[in-house]
Amino acid sequence: MDLISSPQNDRFKLVRLLQSQAKARRKNQQIVLEGMRLMRDALENGSTPDFVLFQEDAEAPIQEMITALQGERIKCFPVIAELMREMADTETPQGILGVFPMPNKTIPETLKLVVVADGWRDPGNLGTLIRTAAAAGVDLVALTPGTVDPYNPKTLRGGMGAQYRVAIRSMDWSQIAERLGHLAFYLADASGEVVYTDVDWTQPCAIVIGGEAHGFSRTEHQLAHQVIQIPMEAGAESLNAAVAASILIYEARRAK
Repeated sequence: MDLISSPQNDRFKLVRLLQSQAKARRKNQQIVLEGMRLMRDALENGSTPDFVLFQEDAEAPIQEMITALQGERIKCFPVIAELMREMADTETPQGILGVFPMPNKTIPETLKLVVVADGWRDPGNLGTLIRTAAAAGVDLVALTPGTVDPYNPKTLRGGMGAQYRVAIRSMDWSQIAERLGHLAFYLADASGEVVYTDVDWTQPCAIVIGGEAHGFSRTEHQLAHQVIQIPMEAGAESLNAAVAASILIYEARRAK
């Protein structure tokens, strides 16, 4: 194995590009997974890395993973510590990362529960939503324009591998209306006229949760069958978007 020690190395350049640019991730259909946990989740879900980079002085568990990957004929390359720090998105690099194909889980033919994240800007919140959706068996997470990239490094860490376990698609509102318009739409809003526990969650539905920085558009209100609310104590301004989504997802899941 040739040691990668120069920032002019093509693999080093590719990782830096994928870590920093959503456009590059979409064009190449590749993402970077940092650390053994995320890489194992991807491997267990049937994804094979295009290549793996690991710190030359990596500890025994990483060396063991590298040996196993090489046994599967996966290309693995040692890198100097300085370059690993430059490639990593975390403050304390874990010593290993892999370039994987972008997840593309199939959307089920029959949709029972869809979540629409509208204009979510915080990658950690979106990662939490995706993780919750995967755990609760949501069929599809739809992302409207302006929502943070679901394969942003911080979103990937927040999702803890969930991007491989639930279908995720970026869709504008015309696409949502065309593909999901047959579902009952529920908009979560503090001014909603129906408390979420009084909703008929047994029917196939889509839950629309807006980002914390803006309200809903007219298009969304036209699609919504009901605007629903989560009751809060007087003086409470709002719930965190990911928290609100989790409450509604599990209420819907309980009823189905």
